[in-house]
Amino acid sequence: MKTVVLALAATGASAFAPLPATRLPTARFSTEAAEPEAAAPVAEAPAAEAAEAPYGDGTTSFAPRPVSQWAEVGAFQKYKNLEDSIAYGWMKQRLAEFPALAALEPQVEKCKTRPAMLDGTHAGDYGFDPLGYATTDELLYFYMESEVKHSRLAMIGALGWIAAELNSGEVAPNLLNGHLFELPNLAATVLVFGLWSWNEHLQYPAQYLEHTPNSGRYNYLHYEDGPYVAGNYDFDPLNFYSVLGDDAAGRRSMRDLELAHGRTAMMGLTSWVLFEAVTGVPITSAAAIFFKPFWAWGLPFLGENAFIGTIEFAAVVGALGYKAYDVVANDWDSIKYMGDNDPKMKGFKVWLDQK
Repeated sequence: MKTVVLALAATGASAFAPLPATRLPTARFSTEAAEPEAAAPVAEAPAAEAAEAPYGDGTTSFAPRPVSQWAEVGAFQKYKNLEDSIAYGWMKQRLAEFPALAALEPQVEKCKTRPAMLDGTHAGDYGFDPLGYATTDELLYFYMESEVKHSRLAMIGALGWIAAELNSGEVAPNLLNGHLFELPNLAATVLVFGLWSWNEHLQYPAQYLEHTPNSGRYNYLHYEDGPYVAGNYDFDPLNFYSVLGDDAAGRRSMRDLELAHGRTAMMGLTSWVLFEAVTGVPITSAAAIFFKPFWAWGLPFLGENAFIGTIEFAAVVGALGYKAYDVVANDWDSIKYMGDNDPKMKGFKVWLDQK
């Protein structure tokens, strides 16, 4: 019994014993009376680094990662330090090469300053917005989505245009020739565009109305890459999106290519409509060399397509002749003088010097 009492007494006393030195913070739990110490000078805390400002102007719900975390290989914001737009530089070069276009110089000068919203972040950005449409993120994203959709429609439309003309031998139905309003053509157009619009309304309201990408593999990859990406339906069954590289640079390059082809298709379709409205000749017949087998191209001065064949023949001969002249006059500086001892010249002189 005494042993039990002593054990209990020892246990209770241990509860009030000081903790071992290894567990006791001496600064706060000193057993001796602390002597007053002189107050140490308080060092000024270093100023906290300013938080990185969010990308964008807040007019949309899209919230990307901080720019410092964007994929460097994507070459985003590559024009942000430029005052002049890339498009302006290109147009100035064309004016210098073709003096006949000098009358357009005042219009070109209006495109000199790079728009603030176009800093090279997005695909197809050459700093060209002479009318100042993209003044906010909301407007910029809206026009980006619109351009991608029109580009894809134009590429599909160009293919369908050629197929329709090759099948019928007549001009394709369009707004100017009136065939678009024939009942079968009108019904098909309304049906296709109606279904597509309904699909967008159901599945992608955030993407197209609030500019907030939904979940999905490519939306996640785009978030990792950095900026907003237009036209993403998370649909790529053949994995074409990664053909040029499964990284931010490869995806950016594919978007650039898509817009380049889409813009070409839009301009091409417009020119086809105008050409056929003026001539009444299907583009597949006027430029059969691109759309028909060689036996249907039209031979010079012969057959049903003799006129077209003659024009094409003259164009080919002229192009070859001009190229031959350019090589002799500029690259080789004429065979006779062999470059006039100009070290920049190529051709026979360089070949002779190597012998």
